[in-house]
Amino acid sequence: MEAWQPNFNWITELIAVGGSFPSACAEMLAREHHIEAVIDLRGEAMPDAHAYQRHGITLLHLPTSDMHPVETPDLEHGIRFANEFLDQEKRVLIHCEYGIGRSATLALCLMVHRGHPPLEALALMKKQRPVVAPSPPQFACWSAWLESYRFSQEVDWDVPSFAQFKALAYERGRR
Repeated sequence: MEAWQPNFNWITELIAVGGSFPSACAEMLAREHHIEAVIDLRGEAMPDAHAYQRHGITLLHLPTSDMHPVETPDLEHGIRFANEFLDQEKRVLIHCEYGIGRSATLALCLMVHRGHPPLEALALMKKQRPVVAPSPPQFACWSAWLESYRFSQEVDWDVPSFAQFKALAYERGRR
């Protein structure tokens, strides 16, 4: 039997986005990848918190249905949780089942919160993990979060239109 290979990509030095993995791989995530926090957005599965704890990984489960937007309170909770680790230079993995939509939505909000302009955050995420392609409802969720964030912070960017988002998010890799 072939060894399990991680299905995640480092978007920044400290933020990884990816798909699900067996709980038995928590030790590998901690030991080989130095991940100290995991945010699991799967609504279809219940992660084994004890498997993470045994290996020094703190887990946050924010159940969200596949292809659906992440609820605003969950976005805010996920951002606060991730920032507690990132501010200490600790690595965070954000994942859903396939690492395409739900995890990308939260990670995009987190990256903007940490200073990346929205389209630059999306371009970096697509470069590092080309499969990222949040659904239209997930784009609407991100867009609403961006509007709210922009209203409360001084930023020098505009909220991307769906056309701008689509041009990056749904672009096929060039070979």
